[in-house]
Amino acid sequence: MESLGKYLQDLRIKRDYSYKKVWEDIRTREDIIRKMENNRFSEVGDYGITKAVVYNYARYLEADLDMVMHEFSIVMPEEIKDKFNPHIIPKDRKIMLSTNFLWMVGILIFVAILASFLFHARNKGWLQTPDFFLAKTADSTAIAKPKQEEAAKPDTLRQRMRALSEAIPKTSNTPSKIIDKNTIPPDTTDYIGNILGDSPVNVPLY
Repeated sequence: MESLGKYLQDLRIKRDYSYKKVWEDIRTREDIIRKMENNRFSEVGDYGITKAVVYNYARYLEADLDMVMHEFSIVMPEEIKDKFNPHIIPKDRKIMLSTNFLWMVGILIFVAILASFLFHARNKGWLQTPDFFLAKTADSTAIAKPKQEEAAKPDTLRQRMRALSEAIPKTSNTPSKIIDKNTIPPDTTDYIGNILGDSPVNVPLY
């Protein structure tokens, strides 16, 4: 065997496996395959990972596994396992923030903006309660309560009728003497007029 990498490459070409087909079948990337075929096993990854990848790839190519793993132990002896530090390509550090954290920050910013707006509006007097929301105050205009009806005045007409009846002289039961009407002048006294007072409806009795 010329080299382990050349052996694996010849098997792949012999079976007409493209890098794309290898990726579709065993999910081994093209750059990893090229590193193995060029005997750059130390760049594949950690010792254990590199050993597993080589074994899986050799089995996929139907290679002689015992011979492959023997050659691998020569290229990468197990003694260097603890000292093996593969070259790691530095990656840009990215700050991973959860979606919930971003939502919480956004809500806090929104609340802060809303609170500042309300504080400013309160200082400007924009938050006065509208008149139609205020409780209706009692009408200051005092409503005069109707006075209790004055005590019913005595019926003056009744009193006048009573006075009239008392003013008329009572007749006795004794038969009066026959008086000649021609000798006695007629009585022109206005009893009703004296009691009721002057009135345009009073009719003189004379």
